Amino acid sequence: MEGLKTRTCGYCFAERVWNWTGQKMKDGSKVYTDENGHRWAGRRCPICEKSRVAAAVRHDSFDREMIFQQLMEKGFQIKSKTHPVTVEKDGQTLQVGIRRARTVDGSILIESPADARDDIVALVFESVRLCTPEQIKGVNVFVPPVDPSRPTPSTLLPTGGSVTHRIGAESF
Repeated sequence: MEGLKTRTCGYCFAERVWNWTGQKMKDGSKVYTDENGHRWAGRRCPICEKSRVAAAVRHDSFDREMIFQQLMEKGFQIKSKTHPVTVEKDGQTLQVGIRRARTVDGSILIESPADARDDIVALVFESVRLCTPEQIKGVNVFVPPVDPSRPTPSTLLPTGGSVTHRIGAESF
């Protein structure tokens, strides 16, 4: 890495190549890349950014809210809901890894091994049940929580319009 500048990633704390490409974004920020031409995302190295995006795609809001609810029930305070998920309990900050799992012939099969940096691993079990629409009529429907800082469909309606239910909830 002769002549290449390095920087410590703010997430994995690894020393990685950090070179300015000479390009700037529309907002004026400089574009930095590693030796393979992959972009840094602020303090996050390309490797950590790739794993963050993969985690965001792999675990939807249903999975994540279920995990956060269980962590809060166990007495943890959620510090970061984005990858890497961090929680605090008794003054100690812990990193939470999320892995999909399923049972096969009585054994647990996990999608990938736990990361060495994870202090807690949340296993999200997957199962499939085939049902008819009549069988699921009385089942509760998950509606993702509303973020008050983001516009809702009712605030996007013309003046005088109203919505009596969450748009899209009937499709669950």
